[in-house]
Amino acid sequence: MSYLSCGFSAGADMAGWNRVSNTMVCRPFVFLIISLFLCAPATADTGLRFGTVFSPGTSTFRMLVDACRRIEEETNRAVTIDIRPSGGFGKPTELLKMVDSGEIEIAYTVQGYSPDRFPASSVMELPLIRRSAVAGTRAIWDLHESGALAGDYAGLKVVGLWTLPAYGIFTASRPLQGPRDLRGLRVRNPSTTVGRALAKLGMVPVALPLNGMGTGLKERMIDGISYGWYSSTTTAGADNQPLMAQLTYLLDINFSGPVVMLAMRQPVFDALPDPVKAAFDRHLGKAISLAIAEERDAAEEEVKAKLAADGTHKVVRFTPDQMQDVRGELEDVYDDWVAGITRQGVDGRRLLERARQAVAAHEKP
Repeated sequence: MSYLSCGFSAGADMAGWNRVSNTMVCRPFVFLIISLFLCAPATADTGLRFGTVFSPGTSTFRMLVDACRRIEEETNRAVTIDIRPSGGFGKPTELLKMVDSGEIEIAYTVQGYSPDRFPASSVMELPLIRRSAVAGTRAIWDLHESGALAGDYAGLKVVGLWTLPAYGIFTASRPLQGPRDLRGLRVRNPSTTVGRALAKLGMVPVALPLNGMGTGLKERMIDGISYGWYSSTTTAGADNQPLMAQLTYLLDINFSGPVVMLAMRQPVFDALPDPVKAAFDRHLGKAISLAIAEERDAAEEEVKAKLAADGTHKVVRFTPDQMQDVRGELEDVYDDWVAGITRQGVDGRRLLERARQAVAAHEKP
C-alpha cells in the first residue's frame, strides 16, 4: 500500500536524496519522474491517513470509524482509511497543517485553532447566535453550499462541517446570579471570536489548551471555563477526575460554540476514483455532520438534566431582562466582527444577516 501524497513527507531523507541526485546526469528529469510518482492519481489499495482529536471511546470517534469502514467496504477496499484517535498522528492544533504538508490526508480540526483561515465561518461562533448544534450545522451548510463561505475553503475539500452545541459558562466556586457576577471572572478562552465577547462582558479571557483547563482550575489560574456540558464530563481535569468534578456553578446561557470540520486538500480528493468520492459524499460530508450534531445535542441535554438533579452542581439561568442586558452589551462585538470581515472583502453585515436567517429557519422554538 502507498499513501497518496503530492509532496515530500516531513520525514523525507533530503540528505540522502542529495547524495543520489548528485550522481544523476539529468537532475530535472529525475525530479519530473519523482513528481509524477508522488502526485499520481489514487489507484486500488490507496491508503488515507485520518487524524482526529477524540479518545477511542467517544461516540463521535465511533461514528467516524464506522463511516470509514463503510467507505472501504462499498468500494471493495479501493481505498483504506487509517483513522486514529487523539495523538495518533499529531497534536490537535497541528492536524490541519499536516494535511497542508501531505503528512496526512484527512484532518478533524476546530476552526478556532486557525483563526485567520476561516474568518467568514466564524459567524457561527458569535455569541448567542444559536442554541443547538443541529441548527448551527444546518445553517453553516446552507451558507457553505450557497458559496457564501467559499473564500474560507479555497483549496480544501470539506469532508465534514458542523457546529458543537453552544457552550455554557462554568465556575469552580463563584456564584453566577446575574451579568454583574461575570465581571473580573478569569475564563479559559476557546477562540478569538469568543474571547472578544467574554471581554466585552467584563471577563478576562485566558489562553489555555484543552488539556490545561483542569490544572488551570486547580491552581486558580482561571475561575471558570466556557465549554460544553457533555464535554466537561468526558474531558480530563486535575487528579484523574473529569473537569465537571472541579466545577460547581453552571450558567446555562447558550453562549457560543466552535465550528469543526473534516478537511482534505482538494487535489487529493479529486485524485480518488469516482466510486470512492461518491462513497465519501454518502457516508461523510453533510450526512455525518448532521448525525453527529444530533447526537451531541441529545447528549448535551441528557447531561444538563443529570447535573441539575445531582445535588452537587447548581444550574442557573439569567432572567429574560438580564439576557436582554447581555445582548445589548454584545452589540459592539457584532459590529467589530462585521467591520473586520468587511475589511477582508466580505460583506460582513449581509453574511451576519444570512447566518441569523439560516439559524432561525432551523432552530426549534
